[in-house]
Amino acid sequence: MPFRETLLNIAITGVLVLIITLVAILVKESRPAPVAAIPVGKAAVATMTANSAAAPKAEFEVFPKARLVLSKNNEGDTLRILLDEQHDETIFTLYFVDTPEITLTHPQLVQEQARYFQISQDEVLKAGLEAAEYVTSLLKDRTFTLLTRWEPVPDRSRYYGLIMVDMEPGKVYLADLLMQKGHARLAGLSCDLPGRVQGAADYGRYLLDLGKEARNAKRGVWSLP
Repeated sequence: MPFRETLLNIAITGVLVLIITLVAILVKESRPAPVAAIPVGKAAVATMTANSAAAPKAEFEVFPKARLVLSKNNEGDTLRILLDEQHDETIFTLYFVDTPEITLTHPQLVQEQARYFQISQDEVLKAGLEAAEYVTSLLKDRTFTLLTRWEPVPDRSRYYGLIMVDMEPGKVYLADLLMQKGHARLAGLSCDLPGRVQGAADYGRYLLDLGKEARNAKRGVWSLP
């Protein structure tokens, strides 16, 4: 290659390198300054409702002056109760017993109760109203003792409890009366009785015997054809 052409190529290459270098410098200077990182706070811990995962207390809390709050939603085994002046009205479901439903809100449960008592679904609702009326007449004009460990009923805004009523010759559990009158069956959650005076299994057998007596005597729901 002639010397002249060689010099020309070198000159062109040098110019191209210079142009590329200048362009790179301009691009770098035109970039925006990096944005300062925005501080992120800790994620808030989801607040759990009082009934979502509360562990029951080890011992029963006793409310000796509880009163029934009249409500169309009260059932034989599920009642709205005013514990005292320091507590809001609270719904409690009884340990050990299940009374017939009063509505078709839970149709599968009504069907299951109909099979157990060997009656129609309409008769289940009738028996449920009779059980609710019995409990209302028993509790509406008197104070009674409510015992609870604040054990939540799953997926419900209510708690399990025991109710003791003053009867001759002394206090008696409402569960006893419901089984004795033929208004309930042995079902649901159980517990040792307060003070460990009787274990859950022994008390359950006692209630089952009361239920058998009511069935043989055709009391309550057992009186239906």
